[in-house]
Amino acid sequence: MVRRLVHDEQLQVADRAAGLLLLLFAQPVGRISRLTTEHVVDRGETLALKLGRVPVEIPEPLDDLIRQLVERRNGRAATVPPEEPKWLFHSIYPGQPIDPHTLGRRLKAIGVPPQLARHASLMDIASELPAFVISRLFGFHQSTGDNWACESQGFGAGYAGEISRRL
Repeated sequence: MVRRLVHDEQLQVADRAAGLLLLLFAQPVGRISRLTTEHVVDRGETLALKLGRVPVEIPEPLDDLIRQLVERRNGRAATVPPEEPKWLFHSIYPGQPIDPHTLGRRLKAIGVPPQLARHASLMDIASELPAFVISRLFGFHQSTGDNWACESQGFGAGYAGEISRRL
């Protein structure tokens, strides 16, 4: 899925970026839909995104996709009130973010089932990073990071030992 989103230029930039944020950073569709230009930290050579307390450096080519989202006009309206947030994933209505259900349907239509893809991504991330790091980088509650870290470890030796004692 990642390979397709990275290389398939026939897909819309917003769909590619949203799919990659979901697959690489396990961001829920609801959070992706509410990202604004204020979440983007462009340092010239690198680009970071404030998903949690600590900005996360965004790899290529996702950084270019996010830069394109920042640079384009918000929505289809010719003007947007200056006090409105500048949504990365805008709706067809001026000054509104895309509805999470709409974004989820768009991702599903291009072969990225949001919930399944996010859970697979979380399992992968949790198997490699401590729960504390996950919660700080991705903006999850500490208990969520702990739960995913436990899930990613599977049943392990403790489970096998418990089963053998029952027999």
